[in-house]
Amino acid sequence: MKSFHFALGAFAAKCSILLWSPLNPSVHQIRNHHVETQAFLERQQCLDIDNRDECQVENVPSMSPPDLHRDLEECKNEKFPTMSPHEDLHPAPEEEEVEEDPMLEQMPTANFKAYKRQDISSMYQEPPGSRIEKNMKYQGIAAKFINMSPQLLDLTYDNSYGPPGGDIIAHVVPGGSGGTSTFPNHMYYFVKPETQEVVCSMKTRKGTSIYYCDPFVKTEKDDPSAGVVWGPQWSLDVLNEQERNLYNRVLYNREFGGLYENFTGSPWYGQFPQEPPRHHMHRADYFGQVHTVVTAESHFTSLPPEDELYRKLSVVEMMRNDTSSIPFQAYREEGKKNMTITAVSVAPRIFQIDGFLSEVEADHIIELAKRKTMRRSTTGVGADEQVTAIRTSETTWLPRHYSPVMDAIFKRAADALKIDEALMRYRLPGEQAGADLPSRVPICEPFQVNHYPQGTEFDVHTDHGYPDTRPNEPSRSINIVIYLNEGMKGGETAFPRWRNADTDEAVAATPEKGKAMIFYMKNPDGNMDDLSQHSANPLIEGEKWFANLWTWDPFREE
Repeated sequence: MKSFHFALGAFAAKCSILLWSPLNPSVHQIRNHHVETQAFLERQQCLDIDNRDECQVENVPSMSPPDLHRDLEECKNEKFPTMSPHEDLHPAPEEEEVEEDPMLEQMPTANFKAYKRQDISSMYQEPPGSRIEKNMKYQGIAAKFINMSPQLLDLTYDNSYGPPGGDIIAHVVPGGSGGTSTFPNHMYYFVKPETQEVVCSMKTRKGTSIYYCDPFVKTEKDDPSAGVVWGPQWSLDVLNEQERNLYNRVLYNREFGGLYENFTGSPWYGQFPQEPPRHHMHRADYFGQVHTVVTAESHFTSLPPEDELYRKLSVVEMMRNDTSSIPFQAYREEGKKNMTITAVSVAPRIFQIDGFLSEVEADHIIELAKRKTMRRSTTGVGADEQVTAIRTSETTWLPRHYSPVMDAIFKRAADALKIDEALMRYRLPGEQAGADLPSRVPICEPFQVNHYPQGTEFDVHTDHGYPDTRPNEPSRSINIVIYLNEGMKGGETAFPRWRNADTDEAVAATPEKGKAMIFYMKNPDGNMDDLSQHSANPLIEGEKWFANLWTWDPFREE
């Protein structure tokens, strides 16, 4: 394992990689649903909004089942509502023109710009072919399992007891998916919750990350992504129109996923059509690439009086722009703060910011957390949230409005990400920022403050969810990890699948008080980045305090 609390000159010795080998082309053929790529392009063109009035179903090259075009056209017409225009109360800053990521490339088989992982040599700013990627010791995958049945099913993991039973990973709606970090040769099942009857079993395999439970087709043994159907094959005749459309939608996305993986070498976790991330992404073209951001939110060097410090702020009090006076200036460093954001990994995109917090600010966050009840940390989101053995820390949540110090840190984080601070709080009617989003909910979550006593850990996992059948489904896309103390043994944040040409060990961030780490969970084409799998290594001595600040794209659902 390698750490990235190093100087720039040490980059060449501190990076590592998972070797990505092209899969056998037959893996990507979607059984009898595979069609010629030209036909796929013609169908997609008919689904474009500008062409939908001229597109006739009978003129579209068909695929089995035949209802695909009608379903996708309806899906394309589903738009999020927009807010009514109001007087602008808080002008958003002018958007900076950002150069398109050079690794985005037009797919020849679909109207989509896909993100292709670059040659490893370019990460060292060297000619192509001058470096050879290392094959990582960690051989795990981020597996996604899709329920193609019309019923709610439980996704379970075979914990050696076999079905029925097992550990429940997720409750998966029709057409939806669940996912987890796992290894090849592990068994998973989709079961009916009421009876524990198995619908499909899926054995994970090296080189395959996406798995389908399709009870309407005969299992094909030469397709590693196909789950094994238990019992008789289901009939499509039992599906009503809405269920058939949903089934067709998953088939369509599955077909695109095969084309995408053939082109990029990466699994497709998204839902086609997929837009690129809405919010800014820092470029990570090579190790050591530096971005400098200036923020007006200088460090607190001492705390305001308690009657001001612990007073919850209103939305109006949190509103500010670059010309606003900075509150509590007497307790803060003078002038603006320069933040140096350094790329320590290219794939996944990981950046380091030294001195993101002052010692006073870090101590204040811990003190606020201790005022609340720390509870056992969980995995999963929403209905799938649960206590598991892979995460043994304690957690609490701190919103932005809890103190003026918290407010300043959120604003500083927004500046570091080049996101309008108004998007990271509830917005008043009439504010321009986020006016085209369907709600005024912050796109970020409250601070998740975590306490790791000695002996605790969080095994390899992803922070993002697994998209359902909606194109551009909201999901976590960026995390800022902020370390609140130091001096412990162990407890590094490790990425075991990052790419380099020097070592097969994980890259890891050593906790240092006030240091922040940014990592992205989406690639520039909107697909989830499975290389963002990471862990909190076991804490051998001492205790660890840190905070997560998750930002969603394109917006956060409440």
